[in-house]
Amino acid sequence: MFETLFSYPSVVRRHRNAPVAPERAAYLRELAAKGVPRGTILKRARYCLCVAVELEKWAGNHCFDEYEIEALARRWAAKRVASGRASGTKWPAEHFRFAATDFLRSIGRLRPPSLPLPGRYDDELADFIATQQQGRWFSSATRKGATWQIKRFLAYLQQRDRLLWDLTPADIDGYFEDRAQHWNRNSLCTSAKMLRAWFTHCEGRGWVRHGLAAAILLPRIYRQEGLPLGPTWEQVGHMLDKTAGDGPAQLRDHAILLLLSVYALRSGEVRRLSLHDLDWRQERMRVVRSKSGREETLPLEARTGNAIARYLRHGRPHSESRAVFLTLFAPPRPLSAGALYHVVKRHLSDDPCPHKGRGPHGLRHACARHLLEAGGSFKEAGDHLGHRSPSATRIYAKVDLNALRRVAVEDLGGLA
Repeated sequence: MFETLFSYPSVVRRHRNAPVAPERAAYLRELAAKGVPRGTILKRARYCLCVAVELEKWAGNHCFDEYEIEALARRWAAKRVASGRASGTKWPAEHFRFAATDFLRSIGRLRPPSLPLPGRYDDELADFIATQQQGRWFSSATRKGATWQIKRFLAYLQQRDRLLWDLTPADIDGYFEDRAQHWNRNSLCTSAKMLRAWFTHCEGRGWVRHGLAAAILLPRIYRQEGLPLGPTWEQVGHMLDKTAGDGPAQLRDHAILLLLSVYALRSGEVRRLSLHDLDWRQERMRVVRSKSGREETLPLEARTGNAIARYLRHGRPHSESRAVFLTLFAPPRPLSAGALYHVVKRHLSDDPCPHKGRGPHGLRHACARHLLEAGGSFKEAGDHLGHRSPSATRIYAKVDLNALRRVAVEDLGGLA
């Protein structure tokens, strides 16, 4: 396998003579059989070589957990920065962590994630999620996020051999002190809100001591402290021009970019779009909103409809999946959130744009700003974005420069 990937004899020898060479070769062959692109296999081969060197320092039957892989990834990323091959540790560590986890899983040396003991709190968690679903948590993404947060907390308790009934505020503080080493304020605030709802439910059921929910303090998050970052409308036009081709990738990406920029759809709304959501006779499109779960019927704008039709006829691979947008390489499958993010980032890479605005949500922000700068009202922009509350659209007032200039002139005119 190494001979087919690398042309230099010295590189082939280095990969062949490193530890667990048969396992690495089998793993790479498995990736090739799945239709993974050659460039991705080359990157995995290099990461697997680094992992193999680390394996020599451990016992031959040792299985790695997520914390040990995290430590390996951080050390490797620090070396990349020290050698001048990377400007920061975030993405090198992220890529190493993903490749190492996948490879160790394939060779049977990945320890399953530490989750609560089966059956210990599963019924309680299911009861909590069902109760919240009947209340305000209509979005499946919200329920999935809450489940992940609570399971992570319960795994933390299991590692320390603690039970729900015995918990004290100090135990919860210890969890957030541990998470504060890895998460920012917004992530900590999200976790605190989910756990506060969980403990409120547990107190009502009599599963925990009273007062735990009130003991969870939320980190201060300043309302409207951020800016809705994203490309300019001119940059959006450049992206659409770059994807106006006849190749399968261009046909798919052009239709996706139109849905994100013209309709200001969220990433999940585009990824969930199904073939039966498109009504060609009535020129309409059905969209399920990610946050509220509401179904909305939108007019199928001619340019966007033509782009989707061209992709379906000439670019979409044959598949039994009903999802509109699929991966380009075998086996065809619906796009993941990361794949859709890279579709946008790839076509925006040549334009100056803040890092946080280089994904699908940046195009949503660009559409909102364009509507306001063109003279639209906040009500019109909010309706287009699918906002149920005017306050959700209010943040865009901070980037409506024309309106801000008028306010400044009117407010300061009498001082001249």
